[in-house]
Amino acid sequence: MRTKKKIFIGSGALLLVMFIGVFIFTVLGGSLGLRGITTDKTGNESVAPGAPTEVPDKDYGEQDGKGGIAGDKVIGTYTLNFETLEFSKSIAYVDALVLKYKGYVEYSEIYNMPTQAGKIFKYARYTLRIPKEQVMAFNTEFKLNSHLTSENSNVQNVTKYYNDTTARLNTLETQLARLNELYGKAELIQDIISIESRINEIMYQIESLKGELQYLDERINYSTVSVYIQEVAKLTTGESVQASFGERLNKALKDSIAYFQEAMINFVILLIYVIPFIVVLGILGYGVAKVVKVTRKKLPQGSGKDSAELPSDSKKS
Repeated sequence: MRTKKKIFIGSGALLLVMFIGVFIFTVLGGSLGLRGITTDKTGNESVAPGAPTEVPDKDYGEQDGKGGIAGDKVIGTYTLNFETLEFSKSIAYVDALVLKYKGYVEYSEIYNMPTQAGKIFKYARYTLRIPKEQVMAFNTEFKLNSHLTSENSNVQNVTKYYNDTTARLNTLETQLARLNELYGKAELIQDIISIESRINEIMYQIESLKGELQYLDERINYSTVSVYIQEVAKLTTGESVQASFGERLNKALKDSIAYFQEAMINFVILLIYVIPFIVVLGILGYGVAKVVKVTRKKLPQGSGKDSAELPSDSKKS
């Protein structure tokens, strides 16, 4: 018995020491070393697998602040996802911010999405066009005043394609000018018909290239910002891997209070739904009890006692 008791005490002490060690490492270990860096056998620092590495700076020329070199033709596309507790105010804020930065709404959609819990949340989707000089300030202000959940950006440099298209357009316009000169000098019907056909082809190509350049100019001068707004009952809060014990404890307390409040609200709502059934069952139960009570009163007094004494009388006889 003593041996088993010693083994039990020793195992408990070992588990307690391991728990304390894990606790200390969790609370203090994250701030003692550099994340993503390990030391090899020679004592040199090496980057752990999966850790981000620094890329040497390259000289790409003077940057324009929009993902390209100054003077380049750049198309910027951005996607922002937000959560909100006040949907109407968020929608009004989007309209006001677009107006402030002299942009416009290319597409908008607002719709409802029911959940399994019976709630209905609203969603909004916008495609905004913001001047390229203002798009970074627009995105920054939007993110600072809203609850951002995710974002994505894509910058496409179309300088080469734009220049090639412009060169093709200039070449075709030069050919058109020469054909017009030949058309004025042509005398034979066959030459006139042939030149007219070629002029029509070149004019069609010129209009197509002009439309392409116009489309590129629109995309270059006005960046595209896709905004998704979701109404929620509680904002999503993340926990950083560098969060201290106090921060994690504070977040756990806030979450527990929020979950308790939500549970109490759901309980009260459920109780309201159940009240009619409780009232009906109570009335039925009261009616049944009343009938049973009246039935018992109608039974003959002492009938039970007489029936119980019959066996003894029969024995005497």
